Amino acid sequence: MHRREGSDAEVATDALLRSIVESERVGSTFSAVRDGGVLTTWQVPGRAQLGLDLGCVGADPAGDAYWGELHLLGEGIHAAGGLDALDEANMHIVQMDPQHSDWRAMVLESVWFDIGRRS
Repeated sequence: MHRREGSDAEVATDALLRSIVESERVGSTFSAVRDGGVLTTWQVPGRAQLGLDLGCVGADPAGDAYWGELHLLGEGIHAAGGLDALDEANMHIVQMDPQHSDWRAMVLESVWFDIGRRS
């Protein structure tokens, strides 16, 4: 069976997600996911819709920078191959770190939710 190689964008996304997990500087932007909170979307970096916890989101420049970089990587994947490529990359990137796969799935779903789907 042939193992699927990751694209440059997938490898970069994997490295960025690993940095986020290891970073102590990233605060509120990713805390809901890291703490197992219910995260739906980030329409604006650092403005997570957290249900009852919505008021706890504050300024997080480091998290916003990570969010922006993840979004740009997703847009690049979409530009190269459309929604199918984005969905496939999402699944592949989640599987690149099984220990954090649930967290990765929530982060990528949240950051990439609107790419290629805007009206």
